[in-house]
Amino acid sequence: MAKVGIVLGSNELSKVLFAGMWSVISTSMGDEVVIFATMDAVKAFTKENADMKVTDETSKKAANEDVMGFYKKAKKSGRLKVYACSYASKLFGLEKDNYNDVIDDIVGITSFQMEVEGGQIISIW
Repeated sequence: MAKVGIVLGSNELSKVLFAGMWSVISTSMGDEVVIFATMDAVKAFTKENADMKVTDETSKKAANEDVMGFYKKAKKSGRLKVYACSYASKLFGLEKDNYNDVIDDIVGITSFQMEVEGGQIISIW
């Protein structure tokens, strides 16, 4: 079983969707996946008024997709953890209660890095 870390730095719908799709595939293959949502990406995981930009062509075509559904499916495997960046959360005034149920916790990048140590890291910006 491999470990995959995904750094998600954008709230563009297509990029948030891609990270969710990657998570479903990886967890279904038995891998552990840890997502670190940072910078604008934290806004995509809020309970109320989730902010996902729809500016690129893929996002426009996928605008009706249940993006969070991919994350929820992967979480059912027990092999996905999703963390919101503590710095970005502070920038946007977000606390744990502001996030949807996909977010496991608010952590710093050091905690994320230690959790995926030795694993593959993918950056999506």
